[in-house]
Amino acid sequence: MKKIKDNKPVFGLSVKFAEGANFSNSEGTITQIKLHTRNTSVPMIVTASDSKAKNQGTDGIFTLCSERCGEKMKDTVKKELTTFKEFKDISLK
Repeated sequence: MKKIKDNKPVFGLSVKFAEGANFSNSEGTITQIKLHTRNTSVPMIVTASDSKAKNQGTDGIFTLCSERCGEKMKDTVKKELTTFKEFKDISLK
């Protein structure tokens, strides 16, 4: 939940939604996702149905301030089985 400062690296964690998780009303926007295992909400980009990311199998993208933050988010995503099916490695954006 840190603000990423200007001219600082941004990391991304791509996720695939679990079967039954429906965020179609939020396509192409940034929305708050409830993380039950951490009892908090975090922003996530929901890919648009006609986007390159969606065509490559990405349903959502978390923007992260560091690799350390990314590792914590990976652990959380693994536990949020009702929302997420899988994730892709963190990448520098």
